[in-house]
Amino acid sequence: MSLALQALMAFDGTVECSRPAGAVNLVLRGRAARAPAEALFAGAAADALASLPASLHAVRLLEYAAPAADGASRRLRLESQELQLDLVARSLQLHRDVAAAFFAAVPPPHVPFKRRLGWAALLSLLRIPGVAGLLAALRRRT
Repeated sequence: MSLALQALMAFDGTVECSRPAGAVNLVLRGRAARAPAEALFAGAAADALASLPASLHAVRLLEYAAPAADGASRRLRLESQELQLDLVARSLQLHRDVAAAFFAAVPPPHVPFKRRLGWAALLSLLRIPGVAGLLAALRRRT
């Protein structure tokens, strides 16, 4: 009987594998679709993680369609050039860097040259001792 797999994330190039202490016990860091990304696993089986090297290449993370035996965990498959590993994790977090997409959607503000020049002149003047007080006195008069 073959189980259906659903693709969750694919990393390009080298993926750093770390096993921190605490609630998260496996972290994969790398580049997914030309943007930094990471996957954090909590409750993954420690015996399966013991054989995991410090880095992997061309990693794909897949999830089995059928739930785990306990019903609360997620069944995952980690495929790379070096190994294929089945994992059961209590939770999984996928983080993707969205900065490039955000800044592509939001255009940068256009500031006219005269305004930039005025602010640069004002900030340069304020570096001179006593100018701030003089400007405050002039402002009070108007």
